[in-house]
Amino acid sequence: MHLCTMMYEIFDREGIDLVSSLPCNKLQDLLGNLPDRFRHIHLTREENGVGISAGACLTSGKPLMLIQSTGLGNSINALASVHKAYRLPLPIIATWRGSKSDPFPNQIPLGKALPGIFTALEIPYAVIENQGQISEVAKAIRDSFLQSTPYIILICPEFWDANEDKMTRPAFETRKRCVQLAYEGKFDDPELTRREAIETMLDVFRDAIVLATIGQTCDDLYQVGDRDLNFYVMGAMGQASAIGLGMAVNTRRRVYVLDGDGSLLMNPNIFCEISATGPANLTTIVLDNGTYGTTGDQRTGAYDRIDLELVARSFGIKNTTKASTKTEIAQALESLGEGPNLLHIPIKPGKSEGRPALTPVQMKERFIKALSRTPLKSLG
Repeated sequence: MHLCTMMYEIFDREGIDLVSSLPCNKLQDLLGNLPDRFRHIHLTREENGVGISAGACLTSGKPLMLIQSTGLGNSINALASVHKAYRLPLPIIATWRGSKSDPFPNQIPLGKALPGIFTALEIPYAVIENQGQISEVAKAIRDSFLQSTPYIILICPEFWDANEDKMTRPAFETRKRCVQLAYEGKFDDPELTRREAIETMLDVFRDAIVLATIGQTCDDLYQVGDRDLNFYVMGAMGQASAIGLGMAVNTRRRVYVLDGDGSLLMNPNIFCEISATGPANLTTIVLDNGTYGTTGDQRTGAYDRIDLELVARSFGIKNTTKASTKTEIAQALESLGEGPNLLHIPIKPGKSEGRPALTPVQMKERFIKALSRTPLKSLG
């Protein structure tokens, strides 16, 4: 049996239903021949795959990532502060660069250090050196879900050398494009605080999933509208919209992500994954105070230079709007059509109080129970 076919059968037997990937030349055949039965999200940054996978896990999915090991360096904080903290599974198959006589010396420092990093973080890992060990891939995937932990599967380059499933490179049509964008974005000096803006939204949320990004957005949502279908992203700045995307592709419920300007400027390319995937039930609400509120209101680029609605448009998010008052927010939310949508709400800077009184694991368990017992009456 060919190697790619064996890998696909392992994924199938272990119930994998979502694969997110960023290409590596050693994975080209595996990714190029990936069967349609696995939903596939093409990543622009490996860290986004960690958040997307977390959202899928929280909505009863079974995700897996396929990346090069260098991307693990980009993902360490997300793995620790999301998957480790909330006890969420995630098998990651990574081609191991820099492990031995790698021809690229820049790969070696991180490659050599990876086993020690995983040991220090108490993240289990397996090293696969040859095709006779392929059963260990299945065991690692299974153990990830049984133990509710990320599990790294480092596959040495020589593992792929005997692969007979050589992919025929695709033929590309002539690449033509016509881009037309008419845009005028403006708003007066913001009049609402974050808490006042969130209060305006509560009636619209109903049986929807609501995620809040790290910091004071979590605090305000918890204080004015805590509910079991809220999920508070207490770590991993920049990951809220990725987690929301992972949820949206795995459920029919409306998913609202309360994100911030600081978080989105850290990771604006999540708009690329959102645009390419196109979930009709996803709405990103940008609560833009122009500052890093939790750390002392230092200004972000959104304060006076960057328009986040225009940034989203440039990544292909077509359904966008601004709202600055309670009336505008209510009207915008009630008139939302098929997503993905983005609502940009400029707000006043200001400090919030009252952190969620839940541990990450308590939050996860409460959320998962709520999904199972809350009837889905509508997509609104």
